[in-house]
Amino acid sequence: MSDNNRVQGFLSAVAGNWVSRLYLAATLGLLIWAMADHAFVTHQDASFAAVVPLLATAPTSLLTLLLPEGAPAALFFAVIATAAVVNAALLGALTQRLLGRPVRA
Repeated sequence: MSDNNRVQGFLSAVAGNWVSRLYLAATLGLLIWAMADHAFVTHQDASFAAVVPLLATAPTSLLTLLLPEGAPAALFFAVIATAAVVNAALLGALTQRLLGRPVRA
């Protein structure tokens, strides 16, 4: 299989069905909400807004536990976004298998 076919197959799994697209849209909304809370809302105490996208992208997002203490928020959000894409690919591949459609390149 050529590299071009692998990329097309991955992109098909990530956004080639409604399950993956719905998951990505929901995760993007949660991520935007957490970023807005981090940037624009001042808190006396800690905010748990970032926990919601973390849980929505688990188990892949648990890699954030490996980040060093005091890591920049942008790195945290990048790991969450990457986890969402990986989970969407897994959901897309599973959906294609369950519906009996081959994973197309």
